[in-house]
Amino acid sequence: MRPLSIAPLALLALAACQSAGTMPSSAVAPAPVAAPAPAPAAAPAASAAFDPAGKWSLGLNAMGQQLEVALDLYKLSDGKWAGTVSSAMFPPFPISEATLTGKRMVISFVAPTGDPAKITLDFDGDAAQGEWTMAGDGSKVVGRRNR
Repeated sequence: MRPLSIAPLALLALAACQSAGTMPSSAVAPAPVAAPAPAPAAAPAASAAFDPAGKWSLGLNAMGQQLEVALDLYKLSDGKWAGTVSSAMFPPFPISEATLTGKRMVISFVAPTGDPAKITLDFDGDAAQGEWTMAGDGSKVVGRRNR
C-alpha cells in the first residue's frame, strides 16, 4: 500500500476555499480602507456689525463758517437708526432717515434753512470722516464719538 500524501489534498482544499470565497482570514489580505475625509475647516466667526450708536462731535463748514455739530445716534427696536443733529447755532432737529451699510452711514435731515441735507460718514472705531451736502453748500466732515 502506498502512503497518502497530504500535500495534494491541501492544495485541493485551498483552491476550493478560494473559489467559494471562504478563505481563512489569515490567508486573505484585507481590503484597503479609505481614510475618512478631513472635516472642513470651521468658517471664521462673522465679525459683529459695527454699532455707531452714541453722541458724536462733528466738525464741518457751513455757509463758509466752521461749525461744531452734535450728532446723537441710536437704534430703534425695529432695527432702524434715529437721532438728532444740533449745534450752538440751532436747536436739535430729528434725523429723517439713517442707513448703515458696513461702516458707512448716510444720514438725511432737513437743515435749519429748510433744505434737505445729507451727511455721509465712514466710521473707524470712535472716529468718523466723510462729507455733508445740501443745495449750494457742503464740506468735509471729521468727528469723534463722545459716547
